[in-house]
Amino acid sequence: MSRKMKLAAVAVGFTLSLFHFIPPVVAEAAEPAATILPIDAEGISISKPSSYLLNDTLKVEIKSVLNETTSEGQRIAVVVRAKSTASKVVSIPDMELRVRAADGSEYMLQASVFNAHAIRPQTNEELSYMAVVDRKDTFELKELVWLSVDWYTYPKTETELLIIPVSGRSWNGALSSIQDPSAKKTWDESFQIPNIDSPLIYKPAAIHKESTSKGTIHTVKLLVENRSTKKEMLPSLSMDGRVGAAGVNTTLFNGANAEQGAITLEPGEKRYLYFQISTDKDTILSSLNVLSSENFRQMDAKGTVTQVGYSIGRLNIALPQGGQADLPVQSLAYQYGTDFSFDSLSDTIDPHMSVSLVEMHMHENEGEGYNTVIGKFKLSNNGDQPLPLPVFQTKLETESGAAYSGSRQTTTAQDIMPGTAYILSYSYRMPIDMKDRTFVLKILDANGSTTASSAAPVTNTIGAYSVALQQDVMDAEKLSFYPFQVKLNDWSLMARTSAPSATSPITYTYRLKLSLDIEREEKMIVDKDFSKMSLELIDPTGKLLSVKTLNFTGVNRLVSGMQFITFDNLRTDEQEYPLSINVYETIATPNGEVKRLMTVLQER
Repeated sequence: MSRKMKLAAVAVGFTLSLFHFIPPVVAEAAEPAATILPIDAEGISISKPSSYLLNDTLKVEIKSVLNETTSEGQRIAVVVRAKSTASKVVSIPDMELRVRAADGSEYMLQASVFNAHAIRPQTNEELSYMAVVDRKDTFELKELVWLSVDWYTYPKTETELLIIPVSGRSWNGALSSIQDPSAKKTWDESFQIPNIDSPLIYKPAAIHKESTSKGTIHTVKLLVENRSTKKEMLPSLSMDGRVGAAGVNTTLFNGANAEQGAITLEPGEKRYLYFQISTDKDTILSSLNVLSSENFRQMDAKGTVTQVGYSIGRLNIALPQGGQADLPVQSLAYQYGTDFSFDSLSDTIDPHMSVSLVEMHMHENEGEGYNTVIGKFKLSNNGDQPLPLPVFQTKLETESGAAYSGSRQTTTAQDIMPGTAYILSYSYRMPIDMKDRTFVLKILDANGSTTASSAAPVTNTIGAYSVALQQDVMDAEKLSFYPFQVKLNDWSLMARTSAPSATSPITYTYRLKLSLDIEREEKMIVDKDFSKMSLELIDPTGKLLSVKTLNFTGVNRLVSGMQFITFDNLRTDEQEYPLSINVYETIATPNGEVKRLMTVLQER
């Protein structure tokens, strides 16, 4: 026997040694079909993929099948999960994988250059394959076929080792639909991702529609939980928004994952995931598709490796009836001064800090065409260490769904000392004809996920409460500038006329005498942007003559006892009577100063 023939015999013998336990197998007979198994007490279920014997040490599962029309032709891609049942490292056989179409045509799939060549005991490896077929027509995939090819016979001998049916299992691109009934979920259902080797459990938490400088954005929030006993990595997921049923005037809007980099969850850990979907202004989404990302790597003649990425639809989530874009957040009736309860998954508010709303009033903006609501939040450090001032956003929403974002005061402290509290103000610009006096106050995590590729900053609602604006009570004796309480005991106004010389013009001034008692809540910290008392001197016709603004902090602050305030630089050339004094609370906001009428002092 020649040396060449000896080598051929050895090669054939090695090939046969890999497969001598495997007769040609049709997959239907390999193992029972896929079953739907309950996951936990919540009734979460998932279709467990069938495993098929490839040889005496390896099983395979089909993770995904793609049959997508592209500009280059029909792109076919398959990802297979190989499972070792051996007690030692075994080689992954060098076989051909082909796809057989319903019309009988066959196409060989190219293996990814990064496919594993061996597999460790009792572990899994994902193997990726792809082919681009230059056909203009579409065709259905019927079977995957593993073959052993003997190149040392003429003609070559091909032996089919395993056949797996895939009719109806391929993903045909973005506009195709989810066929598996178990992969169709309602908004309030928990789920796992089908055919993904991951125990993570997901549940829709919120979907919010917002108009931004980059257009209309739908932000979807999913809660993910690791109920296993080991650390788990989050699979690469994306989400698309759909309008209409598949194939019936379907409109698709591609979404993006707002997270960056690999994410792992510790045993028992929960966290939120955010997906952003850009849509047209008037779009009302009907459902969401959850997709996983796959990659195929190929090498050209120069040895350069390129990567082809694609997505596989895994699951469809129907939105509530009517396709609401904004899902209502359950809000609790709020009582002023009580501590808010926040989402337990948020770390925005330190556990040793309590937050409450102490005041919320409507303020005037004369001549500006809008009014302003001012909310005062009390942040208390209940611990024994200084705590940084938390950064959160707030929003007021009306019953009709209109939302007004709060502007945080421009000057703030860096931290809050133990055993003290800090007053933080937010302002909300409102239409001047706004009739609503009850709102849903949403407190948002301003540190939510955001990336350079995000369509808009991602925020998380950590609390929602139904809040009624406080009514303004015109009490001439008791004025509230929280945390300052001002009691007006007595007042009087005196006119003064002066003429320094016979040639000097006569000037007029008014001197206001105030008797005040000022009480300040203990251990309350305010800054220079805190409320001020503003006094406006008004003539009998309603004309403004002069304004004086008084501080509650600083060197020249208001104190208990007798106060003397002089109104000069009057806009008048004569003494007038009777005059009135409008007492306002004024607050500086990022959009200018706003004021709220507290009481009117009227000469009689």
